[in-house]
Amino acid sequence: MTVTELAWLTAASETITAAGKEATDRALNTQDEWFARNAPSLPKERENRGVGLFQQVEDPSVNVLTAHWESVDQHGIWLESPENKTIFPGLKDHFQLEKTIVFHYDAELFGPSGTDGELPLLRSPFISVNRISIAAGDREAFGRGWDKAKGVLEEFAKPYVVRAGWRVEKEEALEEFVLCCGWTTPERHGEFAEAEGFKKFSAALSHLIKSRDVKHYHRIL
Repeated sequence: MTVTELAWLTAASETITAAGKEATDRALNTQDEWFARNAPSLPKERENRGVGLFQQVEDPSVNVLTAHWESVDQHGIWLESPENKTIFPGLKDHFQLEKTIVFHYDAELFGPSGTDGELPLLRSPFISVNRISIAAGDREAFGRGWDKAKGVLEEFAKPYVVRAGWRVEKEEALEEFVLCCGWTTPERHGEFAEAEGFKKFSAALSHLIKSRDVKHYHRIL
């Protein structure tokens, strides 16, 4: 099952530096070489593997690294590889590595193109990442509500894509649904609450939501 990695990296200073970006790029070059040797069936180009680095708008010290993997196990093989164990500690001058958070989601969120020609997340000026927690017993009901209401958001977000998936790693009694959308600006996202059909969208989902965390990002690598 293809999964998307979201890895939150906190910069060592108030914002990621040019040197930090260069170090990340070098690390990704090493990962590119590892993919070529160990997963030759996957695309060689980073973007076709959903790889990108995004900086958060609300807190510029926070960055999220994205990537697609054939499975969680494949990502685990990379994490245990000599190559990763060599390059990851080298990022300590640029990131607070002890604060790194990594989760996987059961969908290909950062594909290189939209299904109907929409602009993908990797090519969007900004993206929103909405992490929604619901009771584990409400997962099916939430999924039905999402299927019923998602067209409202998809229409509003055009020409950018809307992508969503469930977190693979479980918490006791909770499930996490991640919703990612492309936007021209974060302010455009805020206008969705006034859009035609928003009440229908909200009515289908809001009563099932325990908590949510919404942040905006722009791609820097």
